[in-house]
Amino acid sequence: MDIRSLEDKLTGKTSRIRELYRAAFSESESEALSRETKKQNRSVALLVLLLIVISIPAGMAGSREGEGAGLDLTRPAAGGAPRTVEADVKAEYGGYSVSQRARLRILPKELTEEEAGEALIELVQRLPLMILGENVVLSDVTHDLDLPATDDETGAELSWSSSDPRIIARDGTVNLVGAENGAVVTLTAHISLAGLSDTLYIAVKTGEGVPEAGMDSALKERMAEAVKNTSNERDGDAASLPAVTADGVKLTWTAPEQDGGLPAFFGCILIALFCFSRRYSRVRRNIEKARTEMERDFPDFIQKLGLLLGAGLVITTAISRISEDYIKTRDIYGKRRLYEEIATAQEHVHGAGTSLVFEFADLARRSGLRELMRFSSTLADNIDKGSTLADKLRAESELLWEGRKKRAEKEGRLAETKLIFPMALQILAVIAITVMPAAFEMG
Repeated sequence: MDIRSLEDKLTGKTSRIRELYRAAFSESESEALSRETKKQNRSVALLVLLLIVISIPAGMAGSREGEGAGLDLTRPAAGGAPRTVEADVKAEYGGYSVSQRARLRILPKELTEEEAGEALIELVQRLPLMILGENVVLSDVTHDLDLPATDDETGAELSWSSSDPRIIARDGTVNLVGAENGAVVTLTAHISLAGLSDTLYIAVKTGEGVPEAGMDSALKERMAEAVKNTSNERDGDAASLPAVTADGVKLTWTAPEQDGGLPAFFGCILIALFCFSRRYSRVRRNIEKARTEMERDFPDFIQKLGLLLGAGLVITTAISRISEDYIKTRDIYGKRRLYEEIATAQEHVHGAGTSLVFEFADLARRSGLRELMRFSSTLADNIDKGSTLADKLRAESELLWEGRKKRAEKEGRLAETKLIFPMALQILAVIAITVMPAAFEMG
């Protein structure tokens, strides 16, 4: 199957579209409308295909299986910041299984000794500012300090001790109850990074003020321990995920499912099928619109024709006068389907020498309007037999205006029916606005 035939299947066959238009429009109009419809269908098809292509990765995201499938475990470069990766982990043992979402911390590659030394010096310089917490300076401490156990930027491990845990505990808690204003406490930071270690002494001066049991829980503990171990180890270019714990608990790691991925993918497929089934609907809508416009303008045309015939003009001259008047005012009042067809018929009569009867018979056949068919028969009657046309058109005009009035009433009732749903939504919104405050108070 070549690209052209595939396009025809998706957007509709050009010959079929042209054939449908020819049933209601002239040859030139059918060609122009066919090109425009084909262009619009092609744009819709390209948009739907683009949506499907975009939704395929999301639709496949939830189907990945296997250890670490879909997870990017590559470590950042040495000295870079750690990053976190979400994973779904499943633990199985002895017929039991537990699943939960975990956040893995992927540490950067292990530093060389030279890089570790430089990072250690830099950490010692910025550590006094890191521990301030809500305090402004270390010489006026009234709030708890932030004493980290690890440094996120370098991965260095820190342990703390205090010269007076009663005032400042080793976790950074500040207790000024009973402490004298301006008491000095020395905090000691023991830092280790890539085999190197250092000790930093920080003098802090206080200011004024007083500041599951059972199998499920056991499996969750094993998962938490595995997540912690994976987040702290540095070996290799990528983090490794344990498949089994030391005591035999099986662990399965997968990327988190993308919410709405598969529904979005299948939704795009349904949209594509809907567009495929409706690829000729635009043609039918254009034809129906043209027939509706012609049906609406036909009583006006018959009335004008009756007045001109009553004034003494013959049928051919009267139709020619109506066509000329329409062309003169077309740019002001806009195009009207019926008068466009009459103007085209006049061009064929004067240019190709066809008869007016033939042109109106062809127009009645293409439009499918009973009113035009009756007029075409009446016109043939008048020209062939010489019968009086003015009286027949007067009666036809009254009948057509009465039919137009009934159609208007029908469309009005239909419009009222369509308004029921929006009105119901408005009523529900008013009820919700009225009732919700009282419901909240009762709750």
